[in-house]
Amino acid sequence: HGWSVQETTTYQAFHTKLAENGFDLHEVYLGRYVSLEDDIEIRDIAKALHRALHKKLNGDWGQPFHMVTHSTGALIAKQWIVHHYKGRFAREKSLKNLVFLAGPHFGSRLAHHGRSMMAQARYRGETGKKVLNALELGSAFSWQINEAWLDPANWKKKGIRPFNLIGDKVRNDRFKSRIFPAGYEQGSDMVVRVPAGNSNFKLFSLSAGKKKLNPVGSIEGVPFAALKDFTHSGDDLGIMNSITSNSTPHTHLGLKLILQCLRVRTKGDYQSAYGALAGETRRTRRVRPGFAQLDFRFRDDQGAPIDDYVFKLGAIKNGREVPSRTVAHIHKNKNDPGHFTVFINLKKLEPKLVYFIEFDADSGSDLFQYKPDPFRATVSPHGITEIITEDQTTQLDVTLSREPSENLFVFHHGDDPNLHVRWNRAGKVTSRKPLKYK
Repeated sequence: HGWSVQETTTYQAFHTKLAENGFDLHEVYLGRYVSLEDDIEIRDIAKALHRALHKKLNGDWGQPFHMVTHSTGALIAKQWIVHHYKGRFAREKSLKNLVFLAGPHFGSRLAHHGRSMMAQARYRGETGKKVLNALELGSAFSWQINEAWLDPANWKKKGIRPFNLIGDKVRNDRFKSRIFPAGYEQGSDMVVRVPAGNSNFKLFSLSAGKKKLNPVGSIEGVPFAALKDFTHSGDDLGIMNSITSNSTPHTHLGLKLILQCLRVRTKGDYQSAYGALAGETRRTRRVRPGFAQLDFRFRDDQGAPIDDYVFKLGAIKNGREVPSRTVAHIHKNKNDPGHFTVFINLKKLEPKLVYFIEFDADSGSDLFQYKPDPFRATVSPHGITEIITEDQTTQLDVTLSREPSENLFVFHHGDDPNLHVRWNRAGKVTSRKPLKYK
């Protein structure tokens, strides 16, 4: 389950529907973990999951099983798979199908609101701040876990078949949407953005010396569906907790697709599921525009974060530079300000234009500067469609050179008894006077 859930009722009748639709279940173990303690981290929960699962399996890791996650459960599962489901535990490749429902693979716009005083009042105390830190857009955790996920040895070679399903519907409430726009954002399920709910992604590096996007890695081919009639949660529209005792695969699309994913056994089955989920996304796109997300990480050439900067995404139109109309929202991570997320409205993207990314970093000192200043990279019309992919997040790792000024470290003739030089903080000479000896 996801953040803040304290009751297994969030699953509604999902487990009983599995039993009714061909799964020979003796018992369904519903994971219930603590997420509202401020000092608890995703890695703690993943380790606790491993212990609990080891106990439920009676130490027999040869038993095949599937895993279904909702919301934050996706991050816990991925962390567990990378750091615990390995060695002798993964030798038999027991974990088969992994269904992510509304998984915030690249964060949620709502996460930092969960750390607010309003949230503390709502939950009468702690709100799981470190879990929310990992859930914030552009978090260091999301970068770490997704970089680890790029290595096929961490999941693909373990025989795991992942799937992504997320709602793409926002309730119509003009009053609430004005008061709390983050929870009524088009291109989301009201909690997680559709591109952030897709584990398929691309990673590029962009360095000051080359000014050229360098592909680092990508995940492709994981079945993904954006479903037009579902939201993140809710008894009526929630992607999982709208599955009631009266639901059937004929009346509930979410249940139908989940069952198809869980029944996958072969590569052919997996490709069929890919096609089925892609077909649902195409149906959604006929009535609702698609979005994309860019996730930047700004660092210097020694790997230290760059926190103080101005970012600009623009286009060159009729020979003039104009601000990009595609930017729907920007977010500078509160805990890792060197991370910057841009939400892209593809309906307003003009693919025939040349786009540019400009990044002006402020060192705050005359004794060193980030080079080049400002940093700019242009992207051709072909390049922009390569970087910005509908319903996906693209990570861009930007590196600038941190250059000290000539006055930061100066050798001078220390053996001259007649001269003593003083500098100010900017490295400028303020006085010259003879040395005096006692």
